[in-house]
Amino acid sequence: MLYIPFFSRLSLSEYQGLLTAALFFIVEKLLRVLLLVVPINLIVDYLPEWVFSWFKIPQLLGTDKEAEGEFLDDFNSFAEIMDYWGYPYEDHLVETRDGFLLGTHRITGPRGSRLTETTQKEHSAESSDSSMSTSNKKPVVLFWHGFMLSSECFVCHPDWINILPFRLAEAGYDVWLGNSRGNKYSYKHMKYVPNDRRFWNYSIDEIATIDVPTTVEFILEETGAENLTYIGFSQGTTQMFMALARNKKLNKQISRFIALAPASTPRGFHNSIVDYFTKATPQMLYLMFGRRRAMSLVYFWINLLPRDLYVAALDFCVKLLFGWTMRNMSQETKSIVYWHLYSFTSVKSIVHWMQIIRCGKLQMYDEEPPVYPLFWSSKSTQSSTVIPFKYSYEHSRPASIPLSGKLGKGRNYQRGALTHWNNDYPLKKIFTRISLFHGGSDSLSSVQPLCKDVAAVLDESLCFQHYEHMDFLWADTVGMLVYPKVLELMGVRENPDQIPIDPALEVILENDTETLSQELGSNEYSSALNDYNGEKHKLNEEYKDSTLDPESTNTNGTTMLLTPPAISSGNHKPTLSRRRLPSVSSIGSVQD
Repeated sequence: MLYIPFFSRLSLSEYQGLLTAALFFIVEKLLRVLLLVVPINLIVDYLPEWVFSWFKIPQLLGTDKEAEGEFLDDFNSFAEIMDYWGYPYEDHLVETRDGFLLGTHRITGPRGSRLTETTQKEHSAESSDSSMSTSNKKPVVLFWHGFMLSSECFVCHPDWINILPFRLAEAGYDVWLGNSRGNKYSYKHMKYVPNDRRFWNYSIDEIATIDVPTTVEFILEETGAENLTYIGFSQGTTQMFMALARNKKLNKQISRFIALAPASTPRGFHNSIVDYFTKATPQMLYLMFGRRRAMSLVYFWINLLPRDLYVAALDFCVKLLFGWTMRNMSQETKSIVYWHLYSFTSVKSIVHWMQIIRCGKLQMYDEEPPVYPLFWSSKSTQSSTVIPFKYSYEHSRPASIPLSGKLGKGRNYQRGALTHWNNDYPLKKIFTRISLFHGGSDSLSSVQPLCKDVAAVLDESLCFQHYEHMDFLWADTVGMLVYPKVLELMGVRENPDQIPIDPALEVILENDTETLSQELGSNEYSSALNDYNGEKHKLNEEYKDSTLDPESTNTNGTTMLLTPPAISSGNHKPTLSRRRLPSVSSIGSVQD
């Protein structure tokens, strides 16, 4: 192929991908303008039925926003979720050395408990007296969310059994949940405002080397504990791998690192067109996304679209980007948890991820990727001239230039000196004990290289064959399949007789039955009580026998959990749930 300076940096197919992405953003902006003029309800009402069937949009709630509010319990904050379940909590602000205020949450005890004034004074005295014995202190655990998420992702599931922080709080753990800079709970800087580009001038490096260690230091100082257990999801695992690789002190402060859906070196995107973004230069990505917060348009669509359409749109997007089917979540679960799916982050973090995916290694952010200059010489003149073209060191070659040969007719080339070297994170220096939980159907998880790098400290690597990336947070079976093994690692043995009662069922069981039966209807009330009695017995039995088998171990030492197909919500409705009783039966009938 003819070499053209500048334009030959990417292949023709790569330019097609970038053009397609640009057209997507243009169309999206035009749609936003249209929907601001024409009500979405009016458009949906005139859509034929085959459109819903074609795009697989289940009409559970219709397009009535008031109906959504009645059925879905859209909690807009961590505090609202805690108040609903009745867990005592505290909000803390952790200030980083570069001026960010990180919102950090703490669940202080089991459901229904409260810190009395005396207990608070004792806790304050214990925190200030470092010489006091720590033998009677609670074990501490810190949760950290993934990319474009917040601490809500760990507690927003409608079923109690699938909320790991609650189960640990019931088991006597001091539970903390961190938030990365720039997201919903860390949207404050002591010097810069969010409209300032300097506010968003951070990559994953800053989150790993500043946010995580600072939060851990704060928690240990607040609790008086010597160390804590860290549970991360997705990017929450990536930043801890980065932090541990560079921070020897942090390795001593983390007693165990449990990685849910680890994403140290993702394999790329499912869609080939979207995958071209990984080959674009940082300047190209900044040109398309800007240099501030990323994908803020999501808030427009989540507030505008009816929930059924929003869920269908997100299902389509994750299928396009990653190839996920999301089949391990019921439709009602997705209607609830998708509300918490997005939170702000910087475009620079996205660029950092693109560099990691492109290189296939956990490396530091590089503003300008390393390049080789190319030299060519003519046989007729024997002269040597620098070609006005540079290509990234991470690629073996530019798409249009082979490693050896000729450029054009009679022109030989050779590579010049490398401009600079981009450093990787030295994962082999980690000495904290690590446990990996990953999915066999997770396109973002590339565990084999990670297992080799941390083999010296890897206690176990568990692969759930049918699980995708988000299933480790929100699958309807995660509380029965995955979390019992996490709890076992943490020395927790749960007693099913001490499981807290579901708040919705408390209303039924503790209030006047005649009034409630009139409000809900006698048939629905009787059905709710039957569900409660039957499902409580079923839940207890599942609790006693929640381990998976058979198990097998592959050549890499990863335990493969040959799990059964996902359980649909129509056949499995855990008792401890904030699902609305009127909506459970309707959703089950629609799915049937």
